[in-house]
Amino acid sequence: MLGKAIHAYLVKLASQNDPFEGNNLINLYSKFNRLDLAWKVFDEMLVRNTITWTSLIKGCLENEDFVSGFNVVCDMCEFGEKFNEHTCVVILQACSDIGDVVLGEQIHGFVIKSGFEENVFVGTSLISMYSRSGNFDEAEKVFNGVGCKDLRCLNCMILEYGKAGYEKRAIGVFIYLISVGLDPNDYTFTNIISTCNVEEGKQLHGLAVKYGVLLQTSVGNAVITMYGKNGMVEEAAIMFSVMNKKNLISWTALISGYTRNGYGKKAVDGFLELRGCGVECDSGLLATILDGCSECKNLELGTQIHGLVIKLGYPCDINIGTALIDLYAKCKNLQSARTVFNGLSPRSTASFNAILVGFFENDSNEEDPMVFLSQLRLAGIKPDSVSFSRLLSLSANRASLVKGRGLHAYSIKTGFAGHISVSNALITMYAKCGIVEDAYQAFNSMSANDCISWNAIISAYSLHGQGEKALLLYQEMEEKGFTPDEITILVILQACTYSGLSEDGLHLFNTMESKYGIQPLLEHYACMVDLLGRAGYLSQAMDIINRSPFSESTLLWRTLVNVCKLCGDLNLGKLASKHLLDLSPDEAGSYVLVSNMYAGEGMIDEASKVRTTMKDLKLSKEAGSSWVEIDNMVHYFVASSTDHPESIEIYARLDLLRNEMRGIYDSKADLNLI
Repeated sequence: MLGKAIHAYLVKLASQNDPFEGNNLINLYSKFNRLDLAWKVFDEMLVRNTITWTSLIKGCLENEDFVSGFNVVCDMCEFGEKFNEHTCVVILQACSDIGDVVLGEQIHGFVIKSGFEENVFVGTSLISMYSRSGNFDEAEKVFNGVGCKDLRCLNCMILEYGKAGYEKRAIGVFIYLISVGLDPNDYTFTNIISTCNVEEGKQLHGLAVKYGVLLQTSVGNAVITMYGKNGMVEEAAIMFSVMNKKNLISWTALISGYTRNGYGKKAVDGFLELRGCGVECDSGLLATILDGCSECKNLELGTQIHGLVIKLGYPCDINIGTALIDLYAKCKNLQSARTVFNGLSPRSTASFNAILVGFFENDSNEEDPMVFLSQLRLAGIKPDSVSFSRLLSLSANRASLVKGRGLHAYSIKTGFAGHISVSNALITMYAKCGIVEDAYQAFNSMSANDCISWNAIISAYSLHGQGEKALLLYQEMEEKGFTPDEITILVILQACTYSGLSEDGLHLFNTMESKYGIQPLLEHYACMVDLLGRAGYLSQAMDIINRSPFSESTLLWRTLVNVCKLCGDLNLGKLASKHLLDLSPDEAGSYVLVSNMYAGEGMIDEASKVRTTMKDLKLSKEAGSSWVEIDNMVHYFVASSTDHPESIEIYARLDLLRNEMRGIYDSKADLNLI
């Protein structure tokens, strides 16, 4: 209203046609999104200059009326008005925003012709235009040609290098900035910290303190994000706590850091604190906290946030939708995941990959992921490397060789078979389906291997009792420069266990910390108990448990009971059983194992007593199940069940096998477990 009053006063004085006053009126109306009034002022001006034209062009472009803005540029040329440096800057910024490199290059030619190339404002706009189009060679030429670079120009170069992932180049510009005596500001530190790795980030954190900009909100946010991305959540939390002014980005950065590093509970606590402070949520924060709920499988809070999402009008946001699918899938609520997925428009490959998690978490086989894949292909959604990796892993878990081979063929057709994660999944799939030769062929055909590839192929031979081949691959892995990790050591110990290579396994276990710097984990100790027990060294196996940091672990004592059962050492088995049941008095699986040990030794009364105790405690163990794929059809079996349509024939064949085994083995007691 005040602007219009001043305009009216200028009209009354008959001075609105003065170029200076007319230019300011155009700027005024443009900034208030009243281009109609800006145009009216422009049309009524009797005298116009370069600033007049430039002001109108800038007004059109700032209001995203690019067509009108560029038409004014053409009119300006036709009327013979000269472009100045500011005109070039305005047009170049528009070219950068809409990606019109052709017009930008034409303006660049005019800049050179007019002698503006050393102007720092024009140079900065050219750098931005070329960088955003990915032409960093031209951007660097312009940068090097700018005579006197100011802080804004250098900040622009750091920003564009950072966005393109050129960390070293961005650091180089920052060092140049310091070396020429310029003082970096908060914008400088925000951009450079967002670009660098954690070691450089720590140094920049210190420099931000030195230059007094650390407590600027944008710098603090960058520091929180940097620490969060590199797993240093405590440092991120400290930075957050010392900030004077926190905004939504600050909270999102902290919660994202917690979620990214597996601290779902802390992410949830942070979100609840945020809501208590009255901070409004946006779609980015909601997607982040939903990921946090997925991490800690907090379905109750996730469902409440789903309600908030609907209330705030974000139900169709693709990132939030994908996060919701992931939440429901990981919490084994596949039906809700499908409902969210079906409501998304458009659906994406990422949301498809998220729903695949539900098939891992959900043990029921009511829905076939391959049918789901076919439906999505018809809808135009194409799988990516993550899709193939997850689908192949599902085929591996279900030992579905036919579907696995079909996926292998489809991955070749779509060009994803050569992707390292897909190849690794292929190795595992063939191994779990019992086709070790095809697993090795998939491994051997890879253009490049990583540690996961080696672990997968070594594990394949390990699980199929080919320990010596696994050891040879382990040696080859080292020869090719790969350092074994915890998983490598574990699968080698398993290979030694299954193949009776106790000395090799014991040597590896005893040297893993000194040779590779790997401290034995619980699983390594469990393997050693199994290895020594199967080799007949049961007392040494018990010593391993007592000397380990996990002497109260039920896994170790359960393993010892099992090897005592296998070796027929009832005395040590009783001792281990007592310890196991003392540690896990409410675990049905432990009672079943102990009962089976007694039954294996023909002590049916003792086995019954254990089962009775288990019944008195109202403990029950889920019945064991297995499945087999024949002619692309999966047959499921549950212990003692007669639900299968061919159960009569199956049990008849089982009786034949039992009779045949009685003729081979002396001990008939073991047959009680069949």
